[in-house]
Amino acid sequence: MAKRKGYWMTLCIVFTLLISACSGGAGNGAGSNGGGNGGGNAGQTPGASTPQQEGPKQVTVRMMRGENPSQVIKTDTPVLREIARQTGVTIKLEPVPGSNYVDKKRALLATNNIPDIMGVESKEVAEFAGTGMFVVISDYLDQLPNLKAAIEENPEINKLFIDGKLYSLPITEKFKIQGGKTLLMRMDILEELGLAAPTTFDELYEVLAAMKQAHPESYPWTTRGMSFMDAFSFGMGSGYGMTLDPDSDTYFYGTNKPEFKDVLTYLNRLYKEKLLDPDFAVNTKQNWDEKLSTGKSFFYYDNNQFAVNYNTTLQETDPDARFDRLPYLANAKGQIRGWLYPKGWLVDNYVISSKTKDPEALLQMFDWMYGEEGTTVTNYGVEGETYELVDGQPQIKPEVLEQYKDAADPARVMMSEIGAGLLALAVRVDEGPTKQMAPPDLVRWGEELVADPGAVIVPGLAPSFTEEENERIKDYTTKLSVLEQDVVKFIIGTKPLEEFDAWAAAMSEAGAEQLEQIYNDAYKRTS
Repeated sequence: MAKRKGYWMTLCIVFTLLISACSGGAGNGAGSNGGGNGGGNAGQTPGASTPQQEGPKQVTVRMMRGENPSQVIKTDTPVLREIARQTGVTIKLEPVPGSNYVDKKRALLATNNIPDIMGVESKEVAEFAGTGMFVVISDYLDQLPNLKAAIEENPEINKLFIDGKLYSLPITEKFKIQGGKTLLMRMDILEELGLAAPTTFDELYEVLAAMKQAHPESYPWTTRGMSFMDAFSFGMGSGYGMTLDPDSDTYFYGTNKPEFKDVLTYLNRLYKEKLLDPDFAVNTKQNWDEKLSTGKSFFYYDNNQFAVNYNTTLQETDPDARFDRLPYLANAKGQIRGWLYPKGWLVDNYVISSKTKDPEALLQMFDWMYGEEGTTVTNYGVEGETYELVDGQPQIKPEVLEQYKDAADPARVMMSEIGAGLLALAVRVDEGPTKQMAPPDLVRWGEELVADPGAVIVPGLAPSFTEEENERIKDYTTKLSVLEQDVVKFIIGTKPLEEFDAWAAAMSEAGAEQLEQIYNDAYKRTS
């Protein structure tokens, strides 16, 4: 049993790393990464062009990407061999540790010395698109039906177009275990107090107050620094910084709007009554984890996937202790607004060097990877070897799962050996293999998030801005960031809430409305 608990904990840590991004993204596998030098770019294998040869033309290319510490990238795997067999493209993988990847990638970009294929972030594509070092993907789009279908399925990919052209191949999704910033509460404490689960923010306050009364040494709500503010403010009917309103489909700067005063007033009340952790603004992930996994706090509004680890630790000493997800709450306007992580990993992309000798072959390979056959191969491996079809759907074979069950991190070790998934080569990710090994709560919460009446999938990308717009954004955000520091002061009471209107006006003077205009103009160009 102890081994099983450790397994779930390790697996959930992996899920946390993947969210990336969502947080910030998962970076081509929480390391969308690339680099290499231009010498030795793609070349045909000798004899590959002889008329007698059957099957796809044989091409060998260099590909550099970052390596996430949770999944080692291997250079000879079933997936790589199957890609070569199906498409004729032999990939010579050059993994770079994630800790070194940014520096190496930037050096190669700065010198126009990239390998045939390299993992980059969307902002780097925008920065270097004008140099001519990347193949213009959109010039070939009519030959790439599966990529076109992926764009139609997820229109947010249009934000990756720069001046009407697409220079990169995004990481999309077929299926993932949905995560989000949501409400997690100690249900055993709630039951101990005989209380119903809250359904509104007013009821949440009442529950937290009851928990404090029953456990006066506790601070019922703790936070991972200010990471909760975007989702919490959105849920209350406001926004924190630039926010896309799902009803009007327009961006607004939430921090200086009247509704944000309600957010600050609510949090100030919790702080004064010691219902909110006094260290909320400065908590690190480590000390936040400690408070939630040792019974010092009973509630958080953040990544649901962390709760699997907390439950594992809590239940070592109290088998009844458990965090569970609450449905999103109704706010004062009667709205229910949740915060689900974006569709795909669009911050993470691959680019193809304009120096590569056969861009068409590489684009056809990627298009195959976006299609059903390539999606299955790059996520499950090889039929009969690593997966089988069950009722027409791919499933990792039981004997393969059995082979890795005793590994420290079974799912990631298995995916590393197969060469599959987000942290390997998949550009259309299917987390079905991970679901086969995932903690049941994690799967259930993902299904509940998708079904929640307030579910809103937040954007993964900002709109695509022009160079002039980026300069103006930088100027406005520099001025606004100074004023935004007062958010914490309002919550802890060192700045009176009576000063909110003057503070909001100062934000308008600093360019809040101009920032909104820039975002919405750019958004219209790609909508």
